[in-house]
Parts: sequence; C-alpha cells; structure tokens
Amino acid sequence: MSLLNKLLSFIENIFIYHILRLWGLSILYILRFFSYKSESTKKYLDDNTLNDIPKKKGIFHPQNKEHIIRLIKVARSNHATIRVVGSGHSVWEAIYAQNDNCIHIILGGDFKKIHSIDISSNGNFALVNVGAGCHLGRDPNDKESSFENSFNFQVDQKGYALPILGGMSHQTIAGFLQTSSSGGSLKHGIADVLEEIEIINGKGETVILNKKTNEDKFNASVVSMGLFGIITRVTFNLPKKYSVEGTEINKEFKDSLLVNDKGHYQKLHDALKNNEYFHMNWFPQKYVQRTSQWNGKLVSPDLPKKPYKHLLKEKFMNVLAALALRISNLTDILIGGNFAQRIIGLVLRTFVRIRNPVHFRDLWFKVLPNDDQADVDRLMKTSYTEIWFPLEKIDEVMNTLERLFRRKPSYAGTFAIELYGAKNSPYWMSPSYKRDVFRVNPYWWGRNLGDPYEFFEEFWKVLLPIDGARLHWGKYLPKPGEIYGEHIFGIYYLRHCYPKLNNWLDIREEMDPDQIFVTYYWRRVFDIRKNI
Repeated sequence: MSLLNKLLSFIENIFIYHILRLWGLSILYILRFFSYKSESTKKYLDDNTLNDIPKKKGIFHPQNKEHIIRLIKVARSNHATIRVVGSGHSVWEAIYAQNDNCIHIILGGDFKKIHSIDISSNGNFALVNVGAGCHLGRDPNDKESSFENSFNFQVDQKGYALPILGGMSHQTIAGFLQTSSSGGSLKHGIADVLEEIEIINGKGETVILNKKTNEDKFNASVVSMGLFGIITRVTFNLPKKYSVEGTEINKEFKDSLLVNDKGHYQKLHDALKNNEYFHMNWFPQKYVQRTSQWNGKLVSPDLPKKPYKHLLKEKFMNVLAALALRISNLTDILIGGNFAQRIIGLVLRTFVRIRNPVHFRDLWFKVLPNDDQADVDRLMKTSYTEIWFPLEKIDEVMNTLERLFRRKPSYAGTFAIELYGAKNSPYWMSPSYKRDVFRVNPYWWGRNLGDPYEFFEEFWKVLLPIDGARLHWGKYLPKPGEIYGEHIFGIYYLRHCYPKLNNWLDIREEMDPDQIFVTYYWRRVFDIRKNI
C-alpha cells in the first residue's frame, strides 16, 4: 500500500470515525434538549377557564394565588403535570414535564414583588416578605427583569443583604431554595436568614411553613425540587448590608493551595475553613496545571469601593474564550493524545495567566455572584455535575482526582473544575444536610461537541463510591440504575445518602397525593410509583 493510501486509510479509520461519533453524540444531545417542550399542552392554552391568565410562548404567567389554584385544579382534573420553570437555570430534565399533558408556568405579577420590609427596633435586621418568583439579580433571558427590580438591589437600597449568593444571580428565589443552591462559604448559608415559606400544594391548599412552628415540614419543603407544590412567598430575616473585600490570583499548581503533603491537602482545607468566602477554579490539564483562587471577607459598606472586574466582563473576551474552548474541544476530539494535551495547554494557559493579585472591594451583590459579568447564558453557557462531600473527605477526593488525571489526562477535559465549600444545612434534602461540605464542580462548555453525560460519567465512577457523596439537584445527575462502585444510583443509594428521605417522601405524598408535580425524571430518581 502506498504512503498516500496509508494516510487516507488512517484518516478514514481514525479521524472520520471520531468526527462522526462525536457529531452523532452531539446531535443526540441536541435532540434530547429539544425533546423537552417548554410550551404547555395546547388544550390548556385554549381553555376558556384559563383565558384571563397571561401566557407567553406557551407558558402561563400566573399573577396571583387565585391563578395558581385554578391551574392546579385544572391539572388535577385532567391528570396533567404542572411545573414551575423559574429562570431555567437547572438542567432541563429537572424542570420540564416529559409528557404531552402538561402545564408550565413562570411566576409573574405579585410573585415578582417585595411585599414588605419590616425593620427591627434596633435597625440591625429587616424582615422581608417577597414573592418567590422575584429574581435575585437580573435575568438576561427575562425582558421584565432588571437590575432595579431585582431582590438584591432592592434590599440593598434599604440597607440589608443576603449572607450568601451563588456564582451567578439570575435565579428566582424559589429556584435557588428548591435545588439547595449555595455560594462558596462554610461560614454563611441561606438557612441563616430564611424564616418562612408559603407553598400551594397539589390539593390547591395554601400552606404556610415557619422554621420555628413547623420545623420538620419546613425543613423538608425548602429543598423539594418542585415536588411538594408551588412556593409563592418567602420571608427572610436579613442582616445589615456589607461589602466584600478580597483578592483573585492565578498560580502555578506547584505554588497553589492544591499542593499536598504526603496525600494531605491541609492548605486547601484551611483556606475553605478560614475564609468567609472562597472558591477556586482548577485547570488540571497536563500542560496547564494552574489555579485561579478567589477569596473574600465581610467589611463595612462605607469603605471606598474598588469594583471587581471579571476576566470575561468584556464581550470581546467572551468571544476569545469561546474560541479557545472550541479549539481545545476539537483538538481533543480530532487529534487526542499527548500532542492534543500540549495544544490545549497552550490555549488555556493564555486565559489563566500568572499575574499579581487583583484586589477588590464592593457591595455584596456586585461581588459574590462574580460570574454575572460573563456571558454565561450564551457564549459561555456551561453545564455541570456537582458532587458534595463531607469536609473530612477532602484528602480522599483530591487524591482520587489526581490519580484519575494521571491515569487518563483527557479526563481533565478542556475547561475548569471548581472547588469550594458550603455550610451545613438543616434542610433534609440539601447535600450539606447536617455537615459542612467540600464541593467538586466539573465544567462542560455548552457548545462542546459530544455528550456531557459521557464526560461526567468518569467523575461519577471514581467519586460516587466515596462514602458521603451527594449531588446537586439542579445539575446533571447519573441515570438511575447505573453502577458506581458498590452503589447503584437510585432510591436505595439515595436512602443511604439522605437519612430523612423516607420521611421526605411521606410528606411529598401528603402534599401532592395526585402526583401533579411529579415528572418522569423525578419519578425515576425517587422511585415514585404511579397511582393506580
């Protein structure tokens, strides 16, 4: 065979195979994405008894409790599934119904407003009553959402603040609570300030749950993935506003907090424990080996401001970053091996340059959700699976990840892995229930060719066998029935992880006996049997 024929054969057998395989996986992923219809079933959109409830793009926008109760009544009488969409920040399977008999809603009207702010006699706290559909920050996908009508801005104007926010603030208040979202802190959590929720259950009843007078049902309901009912109102007891002062610095791996001492990651452990706010992006690729570390602390809001500036604040930088991720993804697919790792290293190191520490000091809601400055809803849209471990498991987790990347460098992917913590929570289904946690959050760029499940699978295989591992409810979960170590992901595994799961399922049955909030996705995860 001639050299040319050998070359053509190589291209046919290697490159074309990989291209077709990855394109095939990508097409399947896209088809799965579009199989989740956001529109409600047409017969409900045309229902005369629901005509007065505003609708946009096939989604109902109830303005008050009467609208919600009527939608629930229609869903019950037609055995339909009803789901709240919120900001759509979670994976689609976790949000939408997977059938042709559904009602999808986005809370509007009264549910987007702050109803009252009652300041304590000494002025140190404010009891804030707010609609559960109010966005924490501005949601770029909601034309009615603005910086000025966001929850964060409004309470800050009155002199008060939430103690924690996630890396982005597009979520609605209910969405943030229902999936147990959290920022990077072992010292502050949303449970510190949440006092009461109002929920309309599957029977159309308004249930008010207070953390003191209804402790068990309150702790069960706060994190319930929309399976107990529709949260309509939330009450916070907020402390005085503050600024966050801190630094962001990029380091070579050998100079970072990830350097271990005979398998012990004491520096990382201490950073999580000693900083009020902390998170790190780790780039573990063979020829990158860098970290980007962010830490902050509470300071007086009266101190001079030095705004935080995200690397991807400018549109042009988002375009460059997307181009870098595209090159890395295609290189990994088409070339592979050590040469691909070298190219990926060259590309990514450009965006994780070693530089002097960047100092910042600004108001809490401008600093904590620092990814708000990047184009995370379009060019830099990213998918995740987030695994939470007891803090004392940090050595086992990090050693496991380092072994994985040494054994198979391509498993490091073409983006970052976020490392951070979360404070222990009283909520039964929170992954940090009754324990401080260390969190591992691998990034999958949303425009990658390939299937995120296949990428996350490698992390589930090595990390879920670690005792105490739990997963973020709003991000990618393994498919029920898949085996990880000694565990099969599903109801028995979840019972092992969550000691109050059986009690939680009993309350779910009480709140929604007709299962109008239960989707195919959640039915499989929790083994919720259909009513006969």
